[in-house]
Amino acid sequence: MPGRNTTVFLLVLTAFLMAFTVPSMATVDGDREAVLRTVQMLLDGWREADASKLESALHPSFREVTLHLQEGKWNFAVVERDTLIKTVARISKGAWDDQLADPQVHVDGPIAVVWSRYKFTVRYTENGVTHTPTHCGIETFQLYRTESGWKIVSFADTHADSCP
Repeated sequence: MPGRNTTVFLLVLTAFLMAFTVPSMATVDGDREAVLRTVQMLLDGWREADASKLESALHPSFREVTLHLQEGKWNFAVVERDTLIKTVARISKGAWDDQLADPQVHVDGPIAVVWSRYKFTVRYTENGVTHTPTHCGIETFQLYRTESGWKIVSFADTHADSCP
């Protein structure tokens, strides 16, 4: 059984560690929430066809990489920031709907990564017929903390046309 001095020492040590651990955990949770808000701003921009939301969420050096599974082979495509913003400005509201499933967020100082399964639905009408094809896979978002907040610097996804 520990002596009184050992017990007091352990209580003081525990209080000291808690004083410095709890605030840092709160900061990490706050960063995770801010990172997810930035990613959600991008997704809302897609859904609402609001190019200004994309511009707010994307870092000036943003780049998108898509790996599309076609006939058993992964095809690689790159989309630059300006191209994505111009595309979103041309689509109609509700044409794109990207839903994340259980996003995982990792933050270390000024860098963050979000990894998530997703399902993306595209809505369009062709010759009077409405189509809603979906694709799914994994999306990753890489973000940097800037003076104006978190910005998405890179986005990558796998794109499979057959979703469970």
